[in-house]
Amino acid sequence: MESAYNFGPWKGGLTMSAQNMQPTDNKQIVHRFMDECWSQGNLNAVSELVAENCRYHDPVFPSLTSGAENIKNHIQNCRNGFPDLMFMIDDTIAERDEVVIHWTVTGTHKGQFLGMPPTNKKASVTGSSISRLEGSQIAEIWANWNLMSLMEQLGIAMATAAESNAAQSNTAQSNAAQSSTPKAESKVRG
Repeated sequence: MESAYNFGPWKGGLTMSAQNMQPTDNKQIVHRFMDECWSQGNLNAVSELVAENCRYHDPVFPSLTSGAENIKNHIQNCRNGFPDLMFMIDDTIAERDEVVIHWTVTGTHKGQFLGMPPTNKKASVTGSSISRLEGSQIAEIWANWNLMSLMEQLGIAMATAAESNAAQSNTAQSNAAQSSTPKAESKVRG
């Protein structure tokens, strides 16, 4: 009996094909992708490890479109912002045609990233990725990580919060000063 898990829009309505490799082989492909492509910046390996029409899902980059070439550009843009980007895989689970990794990434913010100018600060963020493989290539990736944690470490979120708190404090002080100022009384004489 087929599991209902293998059917539905989140899986493309397909079951694992007989041509898929073993979970151990799939783990090696995903580990190579993270190590060679992301950590080492070897973008030539993307064509070998990622399917031409690979879909990439990351809430931080909602407009990232499908395709190995777009994933190459995405990796390059991230590495431009953090040239010493290094992923460490903390845990891996592989079942059927999927590989789940929990990772920690570190890097120094030396270039533009998500519109943020370089801060030259080192940051470390954890996240998880799920890769679905077809044959011997990654066909789809779901990534999830905490952008706010990165921004706080770069001093960007704290600065924004501090500015917001300062503005609120100034407004409160201004309102308090206005309410303690005696108002001119008007007397009605009759």
